[in-house]
Amino acid sequence: MKKFILLCLIFPCLFVSANELTEDYMDIATNYCTYGKYNDAMSYINRILQLEPDNSEVKELKNTLLRVMNPNIESYLTSTNSNLNQAFSLKKAGNRTGQIEILSRQNDFWSNYFLAEYYRNNNDYQNAIKYYQNSIGLKPNYSQSYLGLGKTYIEAKDYLKAIDTLTKYLSYNKNSDIAYALRAEANMNMNYIIEAEEDIKKALDIEENISYLLIEAKILYFKGAYDDARQKLNLLSRNVQTSEVFKYLGMCDYAQNDYKNALLNFNKAIILSDEDKQLISTYNNLKSMLDNNR
Repeated sequence: MKKFILLCLIFPCLFVSANELTEDYMDIATNYCTYGKYNDAMSYINRILQLEPDNSEVKELKNTLLRVMNPNIESYLTSTNSNLNQAFSLKKAGNRTGQIEILSRQNDFWSNYFLAEYYRNNNDYQNAIKYYQNSIGLKPNYSQSYLGLGKTYIEAKDYLKAIDTLTKYLSYNKNSDIAYALRAEANMNMNYIIEAEEDIKKALDIEENISYLLIEAKILYFKGAYDDARQKLNLLSRNVQTSEVFKYLGMCDYAQNDYKNALLNFNKAIILSDEDKQLISTYNNLKSMLDNNR
């Protein structure tokens, strides 16, 4: 919750400076704040003040950040908005229905944003999209709305809209690894392989995250670089034994007619998760084919 205080101040683009270095520092600080890395953000705020000690906006931002980092201070939003305060009290009490009813009666930015987050987390993508769009209409420069909307479009498999929305988010946050990774996934699903490769490389250059490495391996599979994809998936499987890792290992094997290993990897994937009906069908067909050829 505290994250929203700082983001509300930063993302409307209040900071203006002729110094390109301080602008870069502000971009980095903003990105750190997006993910709750306030200590890292503070180090860049201090660097700006070393260059521009009389910058009143940055001084105010530093004071706000210090307040956000103090766990004993009540949230600014809930302390100044009685409806939000009541909604979050109901949330803490486990009364989600009451929380949603209160937020739905409002037409302010934060109520729409929190409703969008609630519906996305509960896989109600239609309502999530509606409330993210409402929040963007009320505060177009709050970039987190674009990130949430982009995630929702991916989850709803509307990849073209996801690409456009994440591109908008990246116009505010050019160093966002998660946005590049998400856009890489959307591009991959649209079979825009060159664009997907470019995006996942940017994400990995910023942070070598395991989930990004999996996306990279999947892109290599869809590119037809099965040996490279398998090599990366084998490395991942040593530390991340998920259904998706073994599924794509099996798909690499299957594409290269290594049906025995494909069957073994598909079996591991299904043991870890039996929700992929298409994979189960492929496994059964492959097993039947191998049984008949004995």
